[in-house]
Amino acid sequence: MKAGNYFSLFIICALLFFSCRKEDSTHWDTRFLGPMVNASLDINNLLADSILQANPDSSLKIVYQNDVYRLSMDTLFKIPDTTLKQAYAIPLPVTLNPGQVVVNNNTSETTYNLPGVQLRTSIVKSGSVHYKIKSFINEKTKFVYSIPAAKLNGVAFSIDVVVPAAVGDEPGIYDAVYDLSGYVIDMTGINHNKVNTLYTSFTASVFDFGQPVMVNNQDSLIIENTFQDLIPYYAKGYFGQNTFNIGPSESNFDLFKRIVGGTVQLEDVDFNLRINNPIGLDARILIDNLSSVNTRTGTTINLSNSIIGSPININRASESGGFIYPYTVNFPLNPGNSNIKQMIENLPDKLGYSMQIIANPLGNISGSNDFIYSDHLLNATLDIEIPLSLVASDLTLADTLDLNISGNGAENVKSATFTLFADNGFPFDASLQLYMLNDMNVVSDSVFASYNTIDEAPVDSNLKVITKRLTKIAVPVSEAKMTHLLNTKRIIMKVKFNTASQPQYIKIYSNYTINVKLVGDINYSVHLN
Repeated sequence: MKAGNYFSLFIICALLFFSCRKEDSTHWDTRFLGPMVNASLDINNLLADSILQANPDSSLKIVYQNDVYRLSMDTLFKIPDTTLKQAYAIPLPVTLNPGQVVVNNNTSETTYNLPGVQLRTSIVKSGSVHYKIKSFINEKTKFVYSIPAAKLNGVAFSIDVVVPAAVGDEPGIYDAVYDLSGYVIDMTGINHNKVNTLYTSFTASVFDFGQPVMVNNQDSLIIENTFQDLIPYYAKGYFGQNTFNIGPSESNFDLFKRIVGGTVQLEDVDFNLRINNPIGLDARILIDNLSSVNTRTGTTINLSNSIIGSPININRASESGGFIYPYTVNFPLNPGNSNIKQMIENLPDKLGYSMQIIANPLGNISGSNDFIYSDHLLNATLDIEIPLSLVASDLTLADTLDLNISGNGAENVKSATFTLFADNGFPFDASLQLYMLNDMNVVSDSVFASYNTIDEAPVDSNLKVITKRLTKIAVPVSEAKMTHLLNTKRIIMKVKFNTASQPQYIKIYSNYTINVKLVGDINYSVHLN
């Protein structure tokens, strides 16, 4: 459980024992005195333990990853919705018998407009074909429609449909949508000498169990097939020599998302910008800007390092036997080669970036064997290690918590005094305040009259904790304040930290803990029948 949850539990726990209220005509005031919370907290209650690792000397470090940018398949190419419409007129008046063929094995090609891109094969992740037929023949007609180059488990896409007979001047209509997910599509056309092209085929005949029907040159068949929302899971071909300008844009940086104030100085940071390319495509990347953005303070710090403005050549990935072997390149960022320390001390909640990506800068050197999987895309990631050796000045963490203490006799609490006993084994003090929010999520009042401070533990000459230090804090809550709490649904908890022995850096060790005990002295009005 988070430390903030424990600190706010005094509000909730104070009311847990009022579960046997009786309706009344008689009442009197009584008093409850006793322990309500008893817990031991470590650094994992302040930071997620999944990002903390211990060094050999038991000091701790933050280990964290943050995606800066991830390429989308749409950046390289997007298959547009394409409709093929064909009309087939009956050339001469004729009587057609049941089963007689009207159109025999008619094939047509659909070529997609993909500037610079030459697709030979794709596997459909999602998408469909919308097939619509209008028949002006006054008898049912049978259609066999197929996409010979689209196969699922080796079987080509094919459907048999029956189109209603026309009635007077109103055509018979068949209209349906078919899912193409999972289909492997050969996009080289009928003769396998094209790109970005698939072909369809259909045969039309008079319904086998119909009647002979007289047709003339005013009767026709109109076929529309629309390939829509096609998104490949896999594609192969040549993806072109195109230039893509990315950004300016921002990505979220959540490591410091609960920090709302104060400053921190870090003894050291170790960053690595990792560019991972699982696409079978060569690329050249030019990073114009990478910045630390603190939207709370409005402060932006741009990275100063030789990587900015220098072309980065990214080799293509390879594939074999269904396995991808990506190409990865790393760029270490540390206080010796950059201002990365100042960037992280800015306590960013966003990372800004702008860049240029050139696909296949050397042209079609793969012989049209570029490949891409939709779930394996080029990405830039920051690998972060931050030793917990720091100076914190009024470093303020905030969290918003739901509060529900109405009912179960809570309204009979008249006033209370809560006493917090904190035996602190951390080398920093912690000042606590809780704020009540109204229905508009605006602060309406504070729970405490002022911040209450838990004193830091004493340290030795090596700035390591010698022993814990006990702090006792009494928090009176009036009847009016309790009434306000009963009508409050959410609270904000804020804790300010200041490290001991400033301006020297303080290391945090895995065995540091704080023991917390909350004792309640509550005045309560008892009602009996």
